[in-house]
Amino acid sequence: MKKSLLTLLIALATTTMVAQPSHKFDPEQFQAELEQFITTEASLSPTESATFFPVYRELRKKQRNIFVLIKRYKHANPTDNKAAAEAIRQQDKLEVEMKELLKSYHDKFMKLLPATTVFKILKAEDKFHRQLIKGKK
Repeated sequence: MKKSLLTLLIALATTTMVAQPSHKFDPEQFQAELEQFITTEASLSPTESATFFPVYRELRKKQRNIFVLIKRYKHANPTDNKAAAEAIRQQDKLEVEMKELLKSYHDKFMKLLPATTVFKILKAEDKFHRQLIKGKK
């Protein structure tokens, strides 16, 4: 009895593992879902979307480049005070650079679209990420 129950449990576990979809991150799918969410939440017209998203993608690409550098410093393991202080300064510098980049792109967005629309877009982006973290997406 125990043997057949164990066999059944192993078979069920194997079937369940095989049936589960792969959760590999797909950047193109993520970008498409994000853009669709923003378009819907901010009520963007096709013209507004066509105007906004190329500039938005440009921002995201620059942000990723800065994130890579920040990550490098966060995972550093300095062995002395001088190296640790330099890692902290570089990380701070990159975080300020990230904020300045955002500010400049917010200004670009407001030249393309009304500020109220840009505000809705920023709120929608934040909401998308919050829902993703909470697992509601």
